[in-house]
Amino acid sequence: MERKNSEIHRIIEEVGTCTDMYLAAETSIKTSEISYQFSGVQKLQLSHLTSIIAVGGHLKVMFAFSFDQTLAEQLMRDYTAELNLDEDELELVTGETVAEMINIILGNVLADFMYDHEAIPLTPPIVIYDAKNIYRDKNALFVSGELKTSFGNMQIHCIGPKELFDQELNYVEAIS
Repeated sequence: MERKNSEIHRIIEEVGTCTDMYLAAETSIKTSEISYQFSGVQKLQLSHLTSIIAVGGHLKVMFAFSFDQTLAEQLMRDYTAELNLDEDELELVTGETVAEMINIILGNVLADFMYDHEAIPLTPPIVIYDAKNIYRDKNALFVSGELKTSFGNMQIHCIGPKELFDQELNYVEAIS
């Protein structure tokens, strides 16, 4: 378990770094600070918009990218600057934007953590549109990172093992 925790710590740092580089290269958003919390995380606070991917293979965890509303909206504006969108499309396009971002970043980062050249399977991203808290069960692992920007903050959470949770990060069984 210690080896896996160490690997999870390295992965979340790589995800944070890759996210920072992605924002700088693809958007007008610049990160002012990145911080990590590797132990003692008892509660995850999911923001306005959260995109989630389950990771299989030897990792068996879930990643959640959770965005302040203002940051998610700026991402969408940057991605769609050359498109003419109707007002009623904005929420859907914002969700698609954050889903695409987590997919690109995790796909790139996890390629460096394969064993025996075996690809690490990822589920398609899902998006949840409401804030909520998730309290850590004694059998769960929570590791988090946070990127601060002038448009708002983004949290990156690694949650495991994935068997404890459904697609929207609800526990699948009562907490024991």
